[in-house]
Amino acid sequence: KFNTYVTLKVQNVKSTTVAVRGDQPCWEQDFMFEISRLDLGLIVEVWNKGLIWDTLVGTVWIALKAIHQSDEEGPGEWSTLEAEVVMKHDEICGTKNPTPHKILLDTRFELPFGECISITYPGC
Repeated sequence: KFNTYVTLKVQNVKSTTVAVRGDQPCWEQDFMFEISRLDLGLIVEVWNKGLIWDTLVGTVWIALKAIHQSDEEGPGEWSTLEAEVVMKHDEICGTKNPTPHKILLDTRFELPFGECISITYPGC
């Protein structure tokens, strides 16, 4: 039985979803991050909530340069969760060792009011 939640991290800012029970959780939450460095990435972690401690289900790293600009929601893209992160110069630069788990993410840059903002939502 899973009771999972997602954390999203970019540029030292972290946001977390609510925990959802079941083997096919759906969060449908929107997150906004103000981005100033496009050479970094978005780190998405899926966690299983435990009684004493939480267990990492998997991680996906998305290069900010790979995220497209759009003012509208899209269908999203399935990403395989990986078991390990790849580090370079003390920063995460990727992930490796796929797990059997996937997550549907719709990531995009929006430009309201002239500011560069990334909106990311884990989906069903």
